[in-house]
Amino acid sequence: MKNLRTPFALSLVIALSVACSSKSTEDHSQMDGADTHEMHEVAESEEVAVPTIAVAFKEESTTQIFNAYLALKDALVATDGEKVSAEAKKLKALLTDDAFTSIKADVEKIADSTDPKVQRDSFDNLSDHMITLAKNSELTSGNLFLQHCPMANGNKGANWLSLSEEIRNPYFGDKMLKCGSVTEKI
Repeated sequence: MKNLRTPFALSLVIALSVACSSKSTEDHSQMDGADTHEMHEVAESEEVAVPTIAVAFKEESTTQIFNAYLALKDALVATDGEKVSAEAKKLKALLTDDAFTSIKADVEKIADSTDPKVQRDSFDNLSDHMITLAKNSELTSGNLFLQHCPMANGNKGANWLSLSEEIRNPYFGDKMLKCGSVTEKI
């Protein structure tokens, strides 16, 4: 009987350890016909899944551009220069219309570098263009939140767009993850 207790106790400890350390996932239902997905963001040196509702615009190309911009922003939040560059290249491929020439120039600067400082400098200008695009486009589902960090850009302040009201600062990443505020809901 003693021989069975040790393996049983060890199995129980392992099962409890796995159960306690695993992150739970929730079923995300569709709301108002909008697609839902999990977005991974860095939270104080730990990756956390945050459910968000995607945005959709009348023009499918605009929806794709914003999805690529938001993926680029999330990579900046994680301070992952390689991923930021890769996401910028995806965004650049979507900017085929001549109307996006000014946006494309900023995206190229981001794509051509893996240095987060260089990428963040260009992201400031890119975000200003994206904010203008969002306000001039017809949003058909979801919301975008205009967020502002007063300390970014050498204390001049900088803006960005997010799917969530929760602040995840792309200009400072984990150094000042929650620095900023929502200034407008689009």
